[in-house]
Amino acid sequence: MPEVSLPLACSPEDVRPLHQLCREGRFYDVERWIADGKPLQLTSEAVPKGARPKTALQIVLETGQHSLATLLLQNGYRLELERYAPLDLALRSRRWDLFDLLLEWGGDLRSVDVYTVLNTYNADLYERFRASGYDLTEGHEMASILGHGTSNRPLLGFVKRHRAENPKIQRELNIALGYHVREANERGIALCLWAGADPHAPAPNLNLGIAEDADSEDGEERFVGWSAITEAARAGHLGILKRLGPDPARDDFDELYECARYESIVAFLLTVQPPRDLTRILSWHFWWLEDRFPNTGAGYRGTGVIEAILKCGVRWEERDPERLVRIRRSLLKVGDYHLKTIMHRLERPEICAPETYRELVRTPKVHARLVSLGLKKKPITESEKRKSEHGKQTNAIRKLLRDYDREVLYEQVWSEPVLTVAKAYVVSAVRLGKVCRLLNVPVPPRGYWARVRSGGKGRKPPLPELRMQPNRP
Repeated sequence: MPEVSLPLACSPEDVRPLHQLCREGRFYDVERWIADGKPLQLTSEAVPKGARPKTALQIVLETGQHSLATLLLQNGYRLELERYAPLDLALRSRRWDLFDLLLEWGGDLRSVDVYTVLNTYNADLYERFRASGYDLTEGHEMASILGHGTSNRPLLGFVKRHRAENPKIQRELNIALGYHVREANERGIALCLWAGADPHAPAPNLNLGIAEDADSEDGEERFVGWSAITEAARAGHLGILKRLGPDPARDDFDELYECARYESIVAFLLTVQPPRDLTRILSWHFWWLEDRFPNTGAGYRGTGVIEAILKCGVRWEERDPERLVRIRRSLLKVGDYHLKTIMHRLERPEICAPETYRELVRTPKVHARLVSLGLKKKPITESEKRKSEHGKQTNAIRKLLRDYDREVLYEQVWSEPVLTVAKAYVVSAVRLGKVCRLLNVPVPPRGYWARVRSGGKGRKPPLPELRMQPNRP
C-alpha cells in the first residue's frame, strides 16, 4: 500500500474506534480506516491535561502485532508524537523484530532509556548500542543494576569485556562492588571481582550523591566516595576486608583506621601496616564520641576502637599546637565515662609522649574537667598551703602537749644539758630540741654550760606563751 499522509485527530473520541480495532487485531479494518483517510494520532494539544491515553502504536507494540505496526508506520505514523518511547516498549516486551522495525522507520536510539536496554539481558543488544556510540553508563543505571542484583550475567560479561577500554564502565563496576560490600553480599562481591572490579579505587555511594568538579580541565565528574576496601572497614565486615586485601601501596591505611568501627578491624589492619598519623586518626574518633547526633543513634561508638589504636605500639607524639587544639576541643565534649577511659591511656608515657600529654591537658578547662573526674588534684593556693601547714603544726603541738609539760620541760633544760634531759625522755638530743622549738620552750645557747661550770652566770629568759595556743585535750 502506498504511503499516505493522514490528518491528526483533534479529540480522543476521533481515534477511539481505531484503538479498539488495534486491540482486537483486526488488520483489514485498520487498513480500511486508513484508506478512508481517518486520523491515526492525536495532536499534542488534543490530549487532555493530566491524561495519559494509550496510542494506536502503543497498543500494537504491547500486544506484539508486527503486521499492524508495519501498517501504521507505512502510512505516516509519526514516532516523535508518541508520549512513550516506542523503542522502549519493544525492548520491554523482548520483541527484537519490532525494535528493528521501529529503527527502520526512524526510531532514534538516543530516545531509549538506559535501564530498559540493560534490563533486556541481551548481550548482542548491548554490543549493538555500544557500536552505535550509545553511552550505556548514563545515569549510573549500569552500576545500579549490577549492585542491586546478581542475575544479569550477560551484562557482567559485557562489562568484563569492555571495562579496560572504557573507564566509565570500570567505574560502574567499582560502584557496584561498593553496593555489595555495604550489604555484605558475598555472591555479588565474587561476581564483581570476577568481572574486574577494583576494590582499591574510590567510587561514590550513589545514595549519597555525586559531586561534579566544575573546575576540572577535562570536564569529568569528580566523585566523593570510598573504595570497596574502605567500605568494608566502615561496615565492620572483617571477612570481606581480608578477601579484598588492603594494600599499603594503594590504600590510605590512616583513612582505614579512621573508618574502623570495631576493634577486630583495627587488629587486622595492624597486621598489615601500623598507623602513621595518630593525631589525624584520633581526631576523627574523638569527634565521633561527641554527642553530635543524639536522635539518630550515631553516638553508639565506644572507646574500644580508640583503645585498640592506642595499643598499636606507636607512641603518639604531636608538636603542632593547632592540631592539639582541635583534639582538646573534642575531648571537652566527650562524656565523662569515655573521657576517663581515654585519659587513663594517654597518661602512660609509652602510649603518649609526656610533652604531648602536658600540652593536651595544660588549659584550665581541661584541668578542671580532669579534677572533676578525680584524675587530677585540685591546685593548692598559697593561702591554702599556709593554712595546711598551720594546721599540721597545730596538730603536732597538740600531740606533743600530751607527752610533755612545757613548764616542767622548761625547768629541766635550764637545769642540766639537753643531752642529759633527752636521755630521761628516751629520745635523742636533736629530737628534744625540735620538741622545744615546736612548744616554744627556750633552751640555753651554745657555751652556756661551760660558762656555768667555770663559775659564770647565764641569763635565763622567761618561758614565753605558746605562739599558737591549742585547746588542750
